Amino acid sequence: MATVTLAFATACQGTGQVSGLRDDVRHVAQKTVTATRPHMVQQCTTGTTRVKHLRGKRTWYSTEPTTACMTVRSGKERYSKVVRARWCVELDDVGGNKSTDDIWYQVDSATYYKALTLKEGAKIKFWPLSTDC
Repeated sequence: MATVTLAFATACQGTGQVSGLRDDVRHVAQKTVTATRPHMVQQCTTGTTRVKHLRGKRTWYSTEPTTACMTVRSGKERYSKVVRARWCVELDDVGGNKSTDDIWYQVDSATYYKALTLKEGAKIKFWPLSTDC
């Protein structure tokens, strides 16, 4: 059980934090496809409710309109779905090792834009999403 838990924790953690010198950045453009999903609409029903009124010893009744609404499926609708958008950063001297150059890491957009503002050769440290880009 401990081995399974350790393996699961390692898989969820992904690649550890890396540091190095910024070499290059690239953005793999978004690719969209058309997909379908259920079309949801509001469906309302109206009715009346009998309401009891009291004032002192006097009692009377009236009917008041009510409306009840719920969301229901009504056919399908088409939409554009993003299936690929990647941000990549290339590092030199990864982990301070001069022999590890030109390694690409897939990163989130915030890390990509941070690296984009740095000059080539500047030190950077981040948590990559994966090592293939």
